[in-house]
Amino acid sequence: MELLNNFVITLVTTLIFIAAVELIAPDNNMKKYLKFVLGLILIAVILNPILTIILNGEEELKDAISSYEGKYNTNKKIEKNDDELSRVKNESFKKNFNKNCENILKKEFKDLEFKCEVDCEVDFNKTDFTINRLDIRVKDKNIKKIDKIDKVDIKPKGENKEKIENVKYKEVVKFVSKELDIDEGKINIYKME
Repeated sequence: MELLNNFVITLVTTLIFIAAVELIAPDNNMKKYLKFVLGLILIAVILNPILTIILNGEEELKDAISSYEGKYNTNKKIEKNDDELSRVKNESFKKNFNKNCENILKKEFKDLEFKCEVDCEVDFNKTDFTINRLDIRVKDKNIKKIDKIDKVDIKPKGENKEKIENVKYKEVVKFVSKELDIDEGKINIYKME
């Protein structure tokens, strides 16, 4: 805006100067040369801000681009930090949920040992979570007689090698379902070695 203001002031001053010189100049063959020189001065005054914009514009354009790049990179870092923070919060939530679940089960079933692993989606903005699956590994603390050894099935690669023991530990499934308000179909009990 300042550049435009200075340009208008300079142009008006130059036009007044040219008009004054033309009024004062004598009427002879020198007048056409004088008008030519005054025209050159007027062209120089008009081209001066255009050349200034062209010459300094490159630097201003580079500065503007650098400024936008800086803001963009800062926003990217903030987004990256937000994603990292969200991931860390999610992992912490899962870890704490697993520990709490294990403690609740240990208090209720003292003769069993537990290891829990939850698969859930957490929305910290709404303070809400949805449990997709809860895997509980169970180990008997007491020494028992060796049960009959089941037939060993060699399964193709990619199949789950662990056997779901929900029927054998149905009390655990019912307790967890009631205590944590989880659908029994989302709870899987596995025997821990």
